[in-house]
Amino acid sequence: MAKYATAIILDVNPSMRELRPGNTKTAQQRATEAIFQILHSKIIAGRKRDVVTLVEVGTAETDNVLADGSDYQHVSAYRFESDDDSDPLLAMADLHLLKYIEQGGARGTGNGDLMDAIVVAVHMLDQHCRHLKFEKRITIFTDAQSPIDNNGWEQVMTKAQAMGVYLSLIGYEFDDPELGIKYEDKPATKNEAFLREMAASLEHTIWSGDTAAEFLNSLRSREVKPVPVFQGPLVLGDAELYPERSISIPVAVYKKTLEAKIPSAKNWSSLAENIPDAPRLDESFGRVDMDRTYKFVVAEDLDPNNVDAGAATGAPDEEDAEVDKADLVRAYKYGKTLVPLSIEDEAAMKLRTVKGMSVIGFVKRELVLRYHYMSEILYVNPQPENAASQRLFPPLMAALRELHWVALTRYVRRDDANPKLGFLMPHESVSLGAEKESALWTQIPFLEDLRLPVFLPLDFLLAPVILSASSVQSHSITINSQSTLDSQRSSGGKAHKMDVRQVPEEEIKNRIDAIIDTMDLMEAADSAKDEFGVSERTEAFKVKSVFNPSIQRLYQCLAHRAIHPDAQLPPVNPDIMACINPIEKLIPAAAPAAEKVKESFLIRKVESKLSGKRAWAETAATAGEGVNPADLLSGDGARPEKIAKVELATTVEELQGRLVEKVSTLSPVDDFERMIKRTDKDCVSDAVAQMCEVITNLVHHSFQSQLYDKAYACVVALRSACVVQEEPAAFDKWLTEFKRDITVGEHPEHAPFWERLRENGVTLIPHNEDNEAPVSEEDAAQFLAKEAEPAAPPPAAMVVDDEEDMLGMMD
Repeated sequence: MAKYATAIILDVNPSMRELRPGNTKTAQQRATEAIFQILHSKIIAGRKRDVVTLVEVGTAETDNVLADGSDYQHVSAYRFESDDDSDPLLAMADLHLLKYIEQGGARGTGNGDLMDAIVVAVHMLDQHCRHLKFEKRITIFTDAQSPIDNNGWEQVMTKAQAMGVYLSLIGYEFDDPELGIKYEDKPATKNEAFLREMAASLEHTIWSGDTAAEFLNSLRSREVKPVPVFQGPLVLGDAELYPERSISIPVAVYKKTLEAKIPSAKNWSSLAENIPDAPRLDESFGRVDMDRTYKFVVAEDLDPNNVDAGAATGAPDEEDAEVDKADLVRAYKYGKTLVPLSIEDEAAMKLRTVKGMSVIGFVKRELVLRYHYMSEILYVNPQPENAASQRLFPPLMAALRELHWVALTRYVRRDDANPKLGFLMPHESVSLGAEKESALWTQIPFLEDLRLPVFLPLDFLLAPVILSASSVQSHSITINSQSTLDSQRSSGGKAHKMDVRQVPEEEIKNRIDAIIDTMDLMEAADSAKDEFGVSERTEAFKVKSVFNPSIQRLYQCLAHRAIHPDAQLPPVNPDIMACINPIEKLIPAAAPAAEKVKESFLIRKVESKLSGKRAWAETAATAGEGVNPADLLSGDGARPEKIAKVELATTVEELQGRLVEKVSTLSPVDDFERMIKRTDKDCVSDAVAQMCEVITNLVHHSFQSQLYDKAYACVVALRSACVVQEEPAAFDKWLTEFKRDITVGEHPEHAPFWERLRENGVTLIPHNEDNEAPVSEEDAAQFLAKEAEPAAPPPAAMVVDDEEDMLGMMD
């Protein structure tokens, strides 16, 4: 990254502190606020090669390297503090300079010549940079109201031009003929015209004070030096087995996108504040050094008084004895067991890989799904200094672009690093004004990286909406949605409980389209004004204009706290919140459309239920509120229902089963066992019936065998409970119907679950297990016998797509 040297010239003559009509701040106040933002940005970046100096013109005293007799008077250069007693002309922006600017700078008494300050700034840049490659800048803040001696200015500008100085002139109350701005009540504009002429002799930018403030107060991100993360070969073919038939293209890889992390905080000792200023050392003041030690602790299953425990385990004999770090090894969990691996074991199990990018094959771009993009984007370029790379890389990318294919690639950043799979996608980049072929590389997941959540089907939303006077009912007419048909049968044709549509389907689509149109971002922002003061509508929320609010807020608070250690933090900058909030002027326009969408659905607030400790604490806190002991019994001797509901459970049996009224699919076995253990009433028959229904639903809604394990555990628990609770008839009836349903009935796709039950001997409850059971041992064994498979039915007239069949299985 380039080196920067910036000389900031601040005019502090008395005219800069005059309050002009139409302004609430003086020019010097506005100038110091702008300089504060410049220094703030440089401190955040923290680059050692970005140095700065401050030259004030109009000060009462004189302090600069060119001052001699009556020359260059009333010009003062800021003096930086240095650890080695040197007096640097330019240095990194620091907190001391930032505080000085925040306090408003010097209050000059006049007679300062701006041209003298420019000469001093050019000289300081020349002495500091010498022959080194710096980007040199001079930034001037002035109102041009004080006298300027312009004799010999051409020679000064010639020197500055030879040095490659870039000039930024920020003028306060400067006329702008292009925009038609003219300040009538100010003195003659002779100096202003001279400064414009002088700036024109260099590469320059002229800003008005308001424009500069608007730009400098806007959010900015720190620049990151583009450093290659990989430089090596991109190989097509097997370079080891077939070196003559393989192609190796040297490439350089950079990070295209990388999540910007909030800077990590260091530990700071508050005790350091009590140290007097004199003995403080900047490099170590407040610093906290971490010293980590390891100690031997006797395990709970060992007797600490057993002298032989240490010898038996190879550990120290004394409690809290320090253990050397070299004696520690890494241990990995294998189930519930920690398995230690020595350094030699870890080295042996590591994959031996060679640094490089290797093309495994090619695949159509549309086959790479969007959720396969799992990492930051890498920017792959041919190495610029390699002629062969420049010749071979572009044709490869051009071919991929023409065919709409991508290259499946193995990427190893360094030797013995874990390999990654990704794909190379052609990308046209602009470098030095010319387009060139490059590529983007994105990591794709291995099987272990994929997450496959299963959701309940939303096929009820495909059903037409039928409006009535009291409710909206939805009736499915599809034949591929068995779950919907089942729910229709079970609910008597009523609408699905999650179907809350209140208007016809077509009307819902129109209303959603309307709210999308009102919140369209393609023309929601205003561009910069042109020379006629007109701004055009442009796209809002572009990535290049959206900043991370957490990082921006952190730096805003750091700058304030560094200067004002005891003051409250400032309010959040509105520009920060604008990065994550809707555009304010879009909200009124979108409000009617949003209300229409809201009216399209029956929306109710779902009160969150307390659980765990909070639930018990809430119940305990409200159990006796407002209860009169005389009212605990009603006239008929019955306990009032409201009071009974808030009583706390006082026995283990009540804690286990009192609140369980239904067997859920989340933890069916636990719910079932708690219901049958209830002592306040007999819930066995109800629990058995619910468990049978839960098992049936689990199997019917299982995607392939995904829910089979849970369903099998439920069957085992149900059969065991039916034997103990003397409910064999209910179990035998359900198991007979269930077997018929998943073997030759409506759900033959789940026949593998019956095979699992048969292989594990889950059969009817015979007489030898329950005396009340009517089934004999022979009948129970015959029930598990494998029946002859029926003849295959004739092919259906309608061909069902594989994807639809899969959806049917999910139902």
